Amino acid sequence: MQQKKKTHFVPVFTSKAGACLTLRNWQEVGVEALSYYLHELLMKPGMQLFEYLPDLRAYCGWQGRIVLNASLLSKGGDGIYSFRSHFDGSTIRITDDELFSIVLKLKPDIVVFPSCFLTYLSEFNQLAPNELKIFIVGNESSVKFHTTNFGSYLIYDQKTAFSDFLRSLKKYDEKSVYLAGEFDLLQLEELVAHGIRFIESDKPANDAINGRIYTHQGDIALLETQMAQLHEVIDAECACPTCEQKFTRAYLHHLLLQTPLLCQRFLIQHNEYFYLQHIRSEDQA
Repeated sequence: MQQKKKTHFVPVFTSKAGACLTLRNWQEVGVEALSYYLHELLMKPGMQLFEYLPDLRAYCGWQGRIVLNASLLSKGGDGIYSFRSHFDGSTIRITDDELFSIVLKLKPDIVVFPSCFLTYLSEFNQLAPNELKIFIVGNESSVKFHTTNFGSYLIYDQKTAFSDFLRSLKKYDEKSVYLAGEFDLLQLEELVAHGIRFIESDKPANDAINGRIYTHQGDIALLETQMAQLHEVIDAECACPTCEQKFTRAYLHHLLLQTPLLCQRFLIQHNEYFYLQHIRSEDQA
């Protein structure tokens, strides 16, 4: 019988919630991979800085697996990818050639390209290093493209029932799949059982900054008033840095109200650890 491949959890470092943690915080949680969205990097620090550095790792300092996610880039009728910076309002424009050159310069372990890049990539794929894992945003064209070097990147947008989404994954059985979306713990179990290789999600961090915290007894709302009277750790079975420090629900409730930026770091670490351990436990089941 064919051995099931390991499922890897990939948090998003360049999101508002993900950026609340330092690299050391992520290491303490036990995360082995981080996702950096290319459009965010092109806004800040900008490509000019990368011209003076050997690669993305030299800039960010992360020693684990690096995912460079360019899935949100969209091409206009002129064949140019363009987007507006939310820092200074400037418009950033890059061509297919520039996109590919940027990826080769940054040297990620994994790259996710938009589906419109497939035609270009099919012609110039031989220029990519063999160790670079390439995923293409999934559509009918990419499914039919039988180059085994390319995996499929799929996004679950919750517009369809999860059961229907799972059934739709069958067409990708012959490909390595990188999946992004907001998945609850039960959905995670099904995805791991399905053999999904990579699961990217910002949900644990977003839930944490909004006070929604995971426990083995179900989610709790830390901002509810009764939490101020609960002098127990978030989860007695959890070994995350936050629970290991014995911070109580009452203390974290007060901290989230009075010093939210500090508290969010503790809560994100807890949720990310809990999410990661749930994937690993299902992976070993």
